[in-house]
Amino acid sequence: MRTTFCNIKTDKIRSEKGFTLLELLFVTTITGILSSTLILPFISGIKQGTRPEIYATATYLAQKEIEEFRNAGYTKLVAGGHLGNVNSYVNGLNGRNYTETSIREYVSHSGGTFVTSGTATEFIRVTETVSNSENADVVSLWTILVKDFYDPNAN
Repeated sequence: MRTTFCNIKTDKIRSEKGFTLLELLFVTTITGILSSTLILPFISGIKQGTRPEIYATATYLAQKEIEEFRNAGYTKLVAGGHLGNVNSYVNGLNGRNYTETSIREYVSHSGGTFVTSGTATEFIRVTETVSNSENADVVSLWTILVKDFYDPNAN
C-alpha cells in the first residue's frame, strides 16, 4: 500500500539515491589534500612575480642617487661635508620600503684599482646600496668622482 505525505509517494523518496556521508567526507578530504599541494607553488609564483619589480625599483633608486652625486661633482661633495656613510629609507611602489646606504670615501688609484684612503685625495668613490626586506637581492652601484683641476675653488 502506498501512502502519500504532502502529495509525494514514499516509495519514490526511497528510490532516489544520493551521496552518503562517508562518500562526502572522502571527497572533501581528497580535495583538501590536492588543493593544499597546488596552493604552495601558486603562492611562490606570485612572490617571484614581484621580484623583477623590486629589483627594477631598487636599481632606479640607486641610479638616481649616483646621478645626483655626479651632477654635484667632487667640489660640491667635499664642500658640503657629504663624505661618510648615510642610511635612508624610501617608500617605493606599492608601499614597499627600501633601505638606501650611501658610502662616500676618498680613494687613491694604484695598480689599476681604487684603494680607500684616510686622507683627502683627488678621487671620491660613491657607493649606493639599495635593498628591500621582501627580496634577498641587493643592488649596489658605484662611481668615481674626480677632482676638477680647472676649478679654482676645488680643494
